[in-house]
Amino acid sequence: MSSSVTREQQKADFMEHLFEVYKPSNNCYTSLWKRFCMSEAGPYCRDLYYERLTALKEYLATQSSQESNDN
Repeated sequence: MSSSVTREQQKADFMEHLFEVYKPSNNCYTSLWKRFCMSEAGPYCRDLYYERLTALKEYLATQSSQESNDN
């Protein structure tokens, strides 16, 4: 199976998963992706962004402190 066919099947499988999880009252797939992004992926990605930003700031502060101590 080619990678593009595999990828399309994965997308279809995931949309089916979203349909089962959210059980839309109109029995329609419309807005399931947006709902997933807003309620699950969005908050997760936002939190991950700030965790990485904090870690980067701490790393840079540590590097700066070590450079100061070396001089």
